[in-house]
Amino acid sequence: MKILSKFNGNEFSVSSEFNSNYLIPIIKNLLFKAKKDWDDYDEVYHCCHLIEEVKTRKDMNMDFHIMKRDREHLGIALANTGLLDFNIFFKEPIQVKEDIYDILILNYFHICQEGRGNGERWLRDVIIPYYKTKGYRAIYMKSSHPRAFSMYARLGSEIGGYISYSDNKLFKREGKVFKILL
Repeated sequence: MKILSKFNGNEFSVSSEFNSNYLIPIIKNLLFKAKKDWDDYDEVYHCCHLIEEVKTRKDMNMDFHIMKRDREHLGIALANTGLLDFNIFFKEPIQVKEDIYDILILNYFHICQEGRGNGERWLRDVIIPYYKTKGYRAIYMKSSHPRAFSMYARLGSEIGGYISYSDNKLFKREGKVFKILL
């Protein structure tokens, strides 16, 4: 694990190796959702499925970006690079103008309640510069969390939308796809 930055009492790091502790922010968000605003979508299951799917692809890589405070995991973001299979990440086709090796796909940008308020700075001042120095030209990402849409739009531009359903088809989830130039 490599520490990239520290601010607001938080430590921001990146690792190419998975550790189950990284899932804690997603698990906490699932528990919060179960208590407050259930929508029948298990992010923990879907995140684990994505991690395992990418691991089977020899030409794709996944970095785990982690936010911690006092050794407690508060945030996670998955950054995928290499010979990207867009069908794994996007249900509907997206327009990509760059060479596949010049982009990355960011998923599961989750921050639990205790870490909220640090997301934009983490993405803007840590994650984006990290990949810019590695020569990447753009980040593509999708989100179905309306409160995050304005942040992604400030950092990039909306390039599409999608509709998906909760695991048992009980709830409709409307999302947006964003492109952030580096």
